[in-house]
Amino acid sequence: MMYAKYVQKGDSIDYRPNEAVAAGDVIVLADLVGIARLDIEAGTLGSLAVVGVFDVVKAAGAIPSGSTLYWDAGAKQATLFSASNHYLGKAIADVEAGDESVRVLLNAPIASGGSSSTPAVGMIPNIVDNSGSSAFQHHSGIDRFGHARCRCVTQQ
Repeated sequence: MMYAKYVQKGDSIDYRPNEAVAAGDVIVLADLVGIARLDIEAGTLGSLAVVGVFDVVKAAGAIPSGSTLYWDAGAKQATLFSASNHYLGKAIADVEAGDESVRVLLNAPIASGGSSSTPAVGMIPNIVDNSGSSAFQHHSGIDRFGHARCRCVTQQ
């Protein structure tokens, strides 16, 4: 039985809008935000970028590099406030209050610190090897693309 089949790299996703979309429009699909790379006519299959670096219109105020950003769909701008807004990504450059846009790493993984007994958000707790074979050291985490990664080493 096959549980999964590779379909595509995942830098973009298919999108068929109900109304026309212009290149650069930010589109919210439930908990996922994408950006149209090209114009897409209503009812026509197009694509949305879901990773990459984009300059996005921002709300008033300075934004430090590394800040978590959200998309305010009503105001059509990036903001530092989560409220009812949708996660957009991380600011990758400092911007001044008077700047019109912010450079965003779209859908960057969110990680927050945890104690030694509580893994950080997005981290996979260590796995215990009860097989009785060689000692097994498990290093896990989430890479910069949000994928779970394991660097496991059998110790002799």
